[in-house]
Amino acid sequence: MLMEINADNSRMVNGQIKPINGMTEKLVSIFNSLNRESFMPEKFKESAYVEKNLALPNHRVILKPEIVAKIAMFIDLKENENVLILGSTTGYLTAVLSLIAETVIVVEEDDSCIKSSEIATKENNLNNVIYIKKSISNGCIEQSPFNAIIIEGAVNYVPQKLLNQLENGGRLIAILSENGLCNAKKFTRKETMFHSEQLFPCSLPVLPSFKEKNIFSF
Repeated sequence: MLMEINADNSRMVNGQIKPINGMTEKLVSIFNSLNRESFMPEKFKESAYVEKNLALPNHRVILKPEIVAKIAMFIDLKENENVLILGSTTGYLTAVLSLIAETVIVVEEDDSCIKSSEIATKENNLNNVIYIKKSISNGCIEQSPFNAIIIEGAVNYVPQKLLNQLENGGRLIAILSENGLCNAKKFTRKETMFHSEQLFPCSLPVLPSFKEKNIFSF
């Protein structure tokens, strides 16, 4: 199904992903089945396996492998579920989740990000991913409700309109920048209520689309 895996990818999985507390064998297998290098823009291919975030233009970031793996682990997708990814960057997280979920919807507003992501998706023969070009801060209400939503980048707030696009029991993972601290959080919908829990600390720039002051807080 996918291209032959190289030794650098295997070392990345064994050194950065497999040791994560709670990491499942299924996810380890998925990360082993995808060459991270094939999802990197040409100038970043030599840095595909480094343990750090890589800066792109317009405050976008290629997440380091550990963060991608933790997001994939904590969102806990099932095979019959759908997921909305807001901001595809290189398409690596999209690819990982596409090997679990029934359908992956990606909303992306940056032309270069969506182009490189689509190319990588096709090259890896991933056929259950749909890309939509529009503002990432609005989500994708026409395809909602979703079992899971992931904002791939930091935000100052989580808009209520995104939380409302979750199915009952659905989960949203966002990396929230608050009071100088940046932490990944998971929001879970229970009917009309939303429960939040802190997942792990990280450091990312805030996505420009989420810098407005229309804040919904918990």
